[in-house]
Amino acid sequence: MPIIQPFNGVFYHPKQQKNLSQLVAPPYDVITAEYKQELLARDPHNIIRLILGKSAQEKGKPRPDEEYHQAAETLKAWRREHILVSDQKPAFYYLEEEFSALGKLYCRKGFIGLLELDGLSSRSVLPHEKTMSGPKEDRLKLMSSCRADFSQIFTLYDDPDLVIEQELQQHRETREPFISLKSVVGIERRIWPVRNPAAIERIREILAPQSLFIADGHHRFETALNYRQLRRQQEGNPDSRQPYDYVMVYCTNTSSTDLAILPTHRLVSAYPGLNRKMFTEKVEEIFQLSPVHPSAQAPKSIANHLLRVLNLKGEENNRFVVVIGNKPDCFLVSLEPRRGRELMKNMPSSLTSLDVSVLDHLLFKQALGINAGDMETQRYTSFIQDAGAAVESVMKGENQMAVLLRPTDINQVKSVAAAGEKMPQKSTFFYPKLLTGLILYLFGD
Repeated sequence: MPIIQPFNGVFYHPKQQKNLSQLVAPPYDVITAEYKQELLARDPHNIIRLILGKSAQEKGKPRPDEEYHQAAETLKAWRREHILVSDQKPAFYYLEEEFSALGKLYCRKGFIGLLELDGLSSRSVLPHEKTMSGPKEDRLKLMSSCRADFSQIFTLYDDPDLVIEQELQQHRETREPFISLKSVVGIERRIWPVRNPAAIERIREILAPQSLFIADGHHRFETALNYRQLRRQQEGNPDSRQPYDYVMVYCTNTSSTDLAILPTHRLVSAYPGLNRKMFTEKVEEIFQLSPVHPSAQAPKSIANHLLRVLNLKGEENNRFVVVIGNKPDCFLVSLEPRRGRELMKNMPSSLTSLDVSVLDHLLFKQALGINAGDMETQRYTSFIQDAGAAVESVMKGENQMAVLLRPTDINQVKSVAAAGEKMPQKSTFFYPKLLTGLILYLFGD
């Protein structure tokens, strides 16, 4: 039974919001070292100075403790200087996001609130992806230093009648949003506070019997659980609820037609001896390979052609497209479902039906010998959302191989989570990512 409650959000002072597009950032786990420098240069008060980015994971070494301490000092200074201010009354924060994806216009609707943490055993919250230890250690150190939630966990509920969306829209406290911005890629975001007690109670009632599915933010959710356990141990397990017993979440509706899921593609590099001949010899023992010959030469055009082939309707096989070599050589790699179930007979059916599971367990692990430890440390594999950039990196020789995937269906996500199973890392990409810096949750003393 998920318990969601309103809270006093923290946000950039209205005077700062005139420059809000220069202050916000995507979640830390997509901020490379190069992108971090770009964000630092945008504005002295960009949120990157608090969330730090994933450069530590890129280097494969722990982040210096001084960076966490500096983030905490920066947060204190911004509070003292009223760069960041607190809402005077608790609220749910209703968020609308208008964007284009997959050739369609969307307006995703949801709200930001606090979720009471009670562990995973209660099944009030259902994860669906595996996590890695490095990012969790990094986020725990940051949370311990700053005593703050800078980003929301992206969660999903089910409301076929769209009652929650109607309550949020009808009970917006102000006609105009109190936070709004439009990104350079055309995504419009608007936030209103919702404080109406009846509306808040109705929303809580609808969510109470459900389980929330984690769409994005698995590492940060597990970090919040670890931090809560650490603080409760330090304080002798207090009887009353403490601020650290909650985590900031964004909730949106799986029944909405405005929920867009994109794939996260894979790159392979530094794998000994990998070329077309090796690949075909190893992979043909398991999969059916069909060469694809795009007529285009530009990477983006090649990627678009391959994605059209990949997403052809009427094909039930698990499948993905592989791009290898700087020519490049392209293959549609497919596997008949019955053959997949036979080869992965020890895995639940909710996982064997996923393209990404077939990729990880049969192509990477069985055919190429890239084991779970290799994937955990990203020894040979990495992730990318842009198919054109993936193809280009192979053609330039920056990576040996790219694997382009189809999006995971929302019903597959729910099936895996409901069964208590975990998808491989980065199986889903709920687009767009939630911006960091719009609403924060501070629980410092």
